[in-house]
Amino acid sequence: MSTYVFILKGKNPAKELLLKLRESQTPILNCDLVEPLKKKSEHENSNLDTSEEVFANQSSFNNIKLLNPALAKKDRQKTLATWLIPFGFIAGLSFSQMTGLKTFADMGFPNQLEKLLGGLVGMISGALGSFFSAGGISQETADDLRALQKKSEEGFWLLILELPIEIEPPWAILKEAESLEVITIGKG
Repeated sequence: MSTYVFILKGKNPAKELLLKLRESQTPILNCDLVEPLKKKSEHENSNLDTSEEVFANQSSFNNIKLLNPALAKKDRQKTLATWLIPFGFIAGLSFSQMTGLKTFADMGFPNQLEKLLGGLVGMISGALGSFFSAGGISQETADDLRALQKKSEEGFWLLILELPIEIEPPWAILKEAESLEVITIGKG
C-alpha cells in the first residue's frame, strides 16, 4: 500500500478532500485525520460542521502507528514473539534431544528435566530475539516524522490516506485541495 500524508489548515478542507476522493471512486484502504498537537484557535474549531462525519478515525498524533515509532515497534514485537517464542522452544527442545548434553543435570537439576529446560532456554531466546529485532526506523522515515510533528505542532491537521499500491492517486483532485504539502511515506 501507498501512504500519503496531506498537511491541511483545518478539518473542513480535509473533509472536502476526502469527499472529492470518494466521489471520484478512489479506493481508500484506510483514512485517518490527525488533529494538531497545538490548536491554532478555538474559534476555528467552533465553526466545524459535524452534521456528517466522513472520517473513519480521528486521532491524536501519538495514537497513530505510522506517526509514533514506539507503537509500531510494540506491534512488531508482538508479531515476532508469536513466531519466535514457539520456534525457540522447539529449537531448544530439539537441540537438547540431539546433542545429549547434560548441562542442567550438571547444575543439579533432575536428568528428566534436561530437554524441557533446553526448550525453556530456547523460548527465552525467542522472546529476547523478538524484543531486540523489532528494530527502529530508517533515517528517511525519521526525517519525515519530524517534519510531520513540526507541522502538527504549528497547528496543521494531517490527513493520512492509504491507497492500494497499484492505484495512482488522482493528482488533479489533490492539486485543487487546500493542502500545503503532500508527503509519501513508503510504498509496499
